[in-house]
Amino acid sequence: MSARPAPAVVRPSLVSLVALVAIFLSAPWPPLQAVFHVALVLGLAPLETVPLLAGLWAVAAGWVMEGTLRMVPHPGGAAWADLTLALTVLFFNRFWPPDRRLIWWGRLAGFTLLHALLLHLAVALASGPHPWGRGWLWALLTSPLWAMLAWRLKPTTHPR
Repeated sequence: MSARPAPAVVRPSLVSLVALVAIFLSAPWPPLQAVFHVALVLGLAPLETVPLLAGLWAVAAGWVMEGTLRMVPHPGGAAWADLTLALTVLFFNRFWPPDRRLIWWGRLAGFTLLHALLLHLAVALASGPHPWGRGWLWALLTSPLWAMLAWRLKPTTHPR
């Protein structure tokens, strides 16, 4: 008997790691960085079956995002907003799992808008006024792409 974990359990973590590295490497292009950031926080982190692991991926995404932007004097707002929304999406996925792709896309598009508002509010509370940019718009426009990736990676059954 081998003690290897099932690929369905490991795959979201590996894709999350790739997205985290992509957030770091896409720092010169903030709109692209925002797409990877939102995809990790809202699409990939909530796929984890353990809430602690989902929260850790979301917090890591927030810290990497703030660390590479280098324009917030007091980091921490993005990590808090990411943790809050990743656990909220995890809660919705666990107790009201979507059965169709369009519901999944609509839910993630709505959470993308909520993420933009909460992220900017949290960063403003942590470090004061800051520029918004158009990263939220790029994340919203590309939400069908990264939502489809998350749809394919999500488990078919959700433990209660």
